[in-house]
Amino acid sequence: MNPGITGMYCISCGADFTVGDHPFGCDHCRRRGTPASLSIRYADPFVLDQGRRGMARYPARLPYADGELPSLGEGDTPLVSLPRLAGELGLGQLLVKNEFQNPTGSHKDRMNPLIVARARQQGYETVAAASSGNEGVSLACYAAAAGLRCVIVATSGMDPLWQQAILATGAEIVLTETAPARWDYIKERVDRGEWFSATNLIDPPVGSACFGVQGYKVLAYELYEQMPEGLAQYILVPVGRGDLLWGLYEGFAELREAGLIGRLPALVAVEPFPRLERVTSAADCARHYPGAYGATPSIGGDTVTVQSLLALQRSGGFAASADQRLVPAAIRRMAGQGLYLEASSALPIACLEQLIGGGTVARGSRVVLVATSHGFKNVPDRAQA
Repeated sequence: MNPGITGMYCISCGADFTVGDHPFGCDHCRRRGTPASLSIRYADPFVLDQGRRGMARYPARLPYADGELPSLGEGDTPLVSLPRLAGELGLGQLLVKNEFQNPTGSHKDRMNPLIVARARQQGYETVAAASSGNEGVSLACYAAAAGLRCVIVATSGMDPLWQQAILATGAEIVLTETAPARWDYIKERVDRGEWFSATNLIDPPVGSACFGVQGYKVLAYELYEQMPEGLAQYILVPVGRGDLLWGLYEGFAELREAGLIGRLPALVAVEPFPRLERVTSAADCARHYPGAYGATPSIGGDTVTVQSLLALQRSGGFAASADQRLVPAAIRRMAGQGLYLEASSALPIACLEQLIGGGTVARGSRVVLVATSHGFKNVPDRAQA
C-alpha cells in the first residue's frame, strides 16, 4: 500500500478513521441516518510520473502502486472533439471522454484494479459485487487476472449478454428476486469475513469500496493533461450512486490544492429522472425517489448518495434529467457523430440540449461528456423502445 497514506476521513462530517475498508462508511453519519463514504488522506504532494501511462502515471495519490495492480491496460482513454455537433448546439467546444475504450468497455475498469489489489493484500480469496451489468463484468475480469474467486449477485432479470461475459471469466452468478436482496446476500458473507465487497451493502447507500473509488480520480487527472488550454466549464456525468462523480470531484480538488488549476469545472449529474434534482441536504439522501429508468438500467435505482450531493455542491454543479423516451434519439445523435454509446452514456446529450435550450448552459461554453460504456452493451428493446 502507498506509504504516503496517513489515514482516512468521512467526506461529510470530516471525522478521522484509521486505515481500513469500512464497508458501511462513516459510523457517526450512519447513526444519524445519513451514511457517508470515507476517503483517504495522503502526505505526499501530487506528482506526475511522466514516463508512465494510465494509473501508473499518478502514484502519489493512489492507494496501490502499479506493481500491485492487476492491470489490463485501463486508463489513458481518448478525449475526442465533436466540432460539428458543437456547432449545431452553439457551443464553443464539445468533447467526449471515451471511457468505453477501457479493457472491458466501461469506466468501471478504473475502480476494480484497486479493489482487487486491496482484497488480495487483506488476504481475501473472494471478491463480490451487487451488479447486473458493467461492474459485474469488470470485477470478474480483474479478479480473474489476479487469480481470485469472484461472485456477482444480480437480480433475476439480468440480461443473458451480461451473464455470458461474467461466466466466461470463471466467476459465479447468484440471482435474487430484488435489488435489496443482493445487498443482504453479500452482507452476510462480508460480516463473516469471507468476501470482500466491491459495492455498497446498505440502505441508505454509500459509495462502492473506498479504495476503488480512488481510481476515478485518474479521470480528472487525465482531463487536466488532455486540456492544456484549460478545463471545460461543464462536465456531464451519467450518475447512479455517484462513485465516478465523487472521484472526478476529488481528483479536481487535488489538482486545485496542488496549484495546477484555479477552478473546478461544474460537474453535472445526468439522471434518468429527478433524484438528485430533488435533494438539498444529507437528510434528503436517506429517502427513496421512484421513477422510470428501464431504458438506462446502468444508472437506475431509486436511491442517491451523500457523495453525489457533495460532489455537486463543492464543484458548483447541479443535477439534470432527461425523459426515457429521449434515449433512442440520443443514441442515434451520438452514433451520427461516430460514437455508438450505451443508453446511459448517450443520455447526457439529451440533457445537454435541454440545458442549452433553457439557458442553464450558456451558448459558447466548453463542455465534456463522459461516455461511460459503448453501445454494444445495449439491450435491443431498451435502446430502441
